[in-house]
Amino acid sequence: MEKNEQLENINVKIINSKIARAYTVKNHYMKTFPNPLVCFGVFYNKLLSGVITFGLSPSTEQKIKKIVPNINKNEFIEMQRMHISDSLKQNTESYVLGKIYKLFKANTKIKLLITHSGGCKNDCGIVYQASSWMYFGKELCNDFYHTDKGEYKNIISPMRFGRVPKEIIKLGNQKVGEYLFGKGEMINSFRYLYIYPINKGIRGFLQNKCAEYPKDSQVFRKNQEWINGGDQ
Repeated sequence: MEKNEQLENINVKIINSKIARAYTVKNHYMKTFPNPLVCFGVFYNKLLSGVITFGLSPSTEQKIKKIVPNINKNEFIEMQRMHISDSLKQNTESYVLGKIYKLFKANTKIKLLITHSGGCKNDCGIVYQASSWMYFGKELCNDFYHTDKGEYKNIISPMRFGRVPKEIIKLGNQKVGEYLFGKGEMINSFRYLYIYPINKGIRGFLQNKCAEYPKDSQVFRKNQEWINGGDQ
């Protein structure tokens, strides 16, 4: 099937969190579901073939307030999870994100979308670069634990909500991961911040504040050198 024919058969609409949770936990590499404010389903020929969730964390809110000081809390939202079936073509992500931009612009006060790439997958955000998101730098990410079962688990939330004894926390993140999830290892990498301004005025304001896109092969190599050096 030609590319345009496939895209013409894709529909994006809001779905309830139960459906989104079932799909995400089954298909997304994190195997977890956040606390979203809105969930979008990606349907191909009426079959659910992807889910994208949006919400907002306190840490992201603080970051955005530093970059765009005058923006209100109800004017930005964070993309938490995105999974689209591998059976669809590679450019489907950009097409679907374009649909979502339009839905937010037409139906909400949202002016800014935020997302992070990288983390446990060491991906510098190629899909966001292809979709004209703005890049605002990276930070060290040591939140993820890779279990022997092949699952990626975040250790920060359990510690924040008191699920880990203080004596275990004192032993370090590796021991926290073992306590929570069994055998495995912590993953050190970077998390990359991307912003998509729906509002033209904010895009103009951010134009001179964003950085050049990182390149995938360079990022992976430099990350490994930096992390290995930092661990010694």
